[in-house]
Amino acid sequence: MVVAIAVVNKNFLEIGTSIALRVFLALIFPAIATALAEQCEPALASSIDLTPHINGWGINKKNHRFIAESKAGISRDNVANLQVKWVFAMSKTKTPHTQPFITTDTVFIGDEPGMVYALDRETGCEKWRFDANTTVRTALRFMTYESNGQQHNLLTFGTAGGEVFGIDPLTGEQQWRILAEDHSKVMVSGSSIDHQGVIFQPVSSWEAMWAVNPFYACCHFRSSVIALDPANGELIWRSYTIEEESKLIKKRFLLPDQYGPSGAPVWSQPTLDAKRNRLYVGTGENYSSPATDTSDAIIAFDLSSGEMLWHQQFLASDAWNVACESPFDFNCPTERGVDLDFGAPPILVTVDGRDIILAGQKSGSVFALDPDQQGELLWQQKPGTGGKLGGVHFSMGVDQAKGILYVPISDRPVDILGDNPEGEPNPSLHAFDIATGKSIWSTQAPDICQDAEGRAVKRCHPGLSAAVTVTESLVFAPSLDGHIRAFDAETGASIWAFDTRGKFPAVNAKQAKGGSIDLGGAYLDGGQLFINAGYGTFDQQAGNAFIVLEVAGK
Repeated sequence: MVVAIAVVNKNFLEIGTSIALRVFLALIFPAIATALAEQCEPALASSIDLTPHINGWGINKKNHRFIAESKAGISRDNVANLQVKWVFAMSKTKTPHTQPFITTDTVFIGDEPGMVYALDRETGCEKWRFDANTTVRTALRFMTYESNGQQHNLLTFGTAGGEVFGIDPLTGEQQWRILAEDHSKVMVSGSSIDHQGVIFQPVSSWEAMWAVNPFYACCHFRSSVIALDPANGELIWRSYTIEEESKLIKKRFLLPDQYGPSGAPVWSQPTLDAKRNRLYVGTGENYSSPATDTSDAIIAFDLSSGEMLWHQQFLASDAWNVACESPFDFNCPTERGVDLDFGAPPILVTVDGRDIILAGQKSGSVFALDPDQQGELLWQQKPGTGGKLGGVHFSMGVDQAKGILYVPISDRPVDILGDNPEGEPNPSLHAFDIATGKSIWSTQAPDICQDAEGRAVKRCHPGLSAAVTVTESLVFAPSLDGHIRAFDAETGASIWAFDTRGKFPAVNAKQAKGGSIDLGGAYLDGGQLFINAGYGTFDQQAGNAFIVLEVAGK
């Protein structure tokens, strides 16, 4: 059933069935909003079918971001028929970070205050909620594991406070809660994966920002990947991206001493290589001197022991923190790097019987690596100018059967973080042949960020920073301008767009607001499209809308 709230020119609402009607009435008569919300109460007793439909940041554990059209239920023929089904307003949220876990009948999401919600997939009504009391920053990942001869279900996620939670997806009850690292600035931003009953979780930190304070002793934190027991959250192994511990580098008078090496954070979901018993991650810059050879690199870890097997660096001497862009630059490393991370996860793909690792960097470059030759470079392309907000920012996507890689380019200028790279920004979408690196097509991102007189529209940027999502015929590429667009996978032509900016009636009796789309991108299943709208960081348009679109008449 489609609840028809068709948005036309952002000003006209066509109200369909009863759920849309009660939202409409709630907007007209605010006094009955609470009463309308109470109509969702019976959902609290509803059962939850835990059959996974969408599970994890990368769609699969190799980070393909590919969904077969037969599963997605959205194609060239019906994408234009997508209509708003329901919208959920995330309380006190300006920059949604989580990506949903979606089952047959339930959608699980999280928000900035730390609430995790189980929502009825048909209506958006709450089934349960859990309060983590700190911003949920990762995808919500479901897994099953065996303990004491019984099968158990678990929903895991990481937080801005550096914790990893395990909760019961049927009830929302906490099973365990652990601190990922004993460090005051720890943060968990990269989503986890699981394999053979073990959770693999990357760990990062806030130190690059804290370094702007000249009285902060910069820097101690080394990023790591940890393996956890799903039964209790206990640590199985930890492997650091910098093997050398931080030590005193420079003594200072009146200000705290300086320490290093540090940093090389892992911001994104690891990539599973079960055949080689390996895990691949991409790393960011060093926070302090000395720069190491594992920053801005792709690293392979042994799944069983955590041993670092090899690393391939693509930008040396990138030691940088926010102090480098401040008048109080006492904590800026001597290298004064450019902050060109691998923020997007590596992709493991098999083409013509050969395994290839694909990696996109904030420099605007894309690399193909040989996993059997210590990450040896196979080919390289540079579709973007790059910059601190990408280049390739959050994720590429592949159609393995066709052997095609799809690359979104942000190239968003960002003066508040220092100088931009030389060259003209190139916000765009690209298709490359995976085997050879040859360009198949290139499409400029639509630019709606200038008014009729050529003046820049505030908080509007044309860059494609968020992760793309791929089917056989479409590439869904969200934009910093607030639109989710579908491009033809064969030609690169833009064939559909939906504007998420502005206000939406929400099923939880609040007004939701859309905005810039960044980070996790779109998820597709059964003729529905799920997306977070609003990303207020870096002077982008904030919002708190979790929007579900559905093909009319499906």
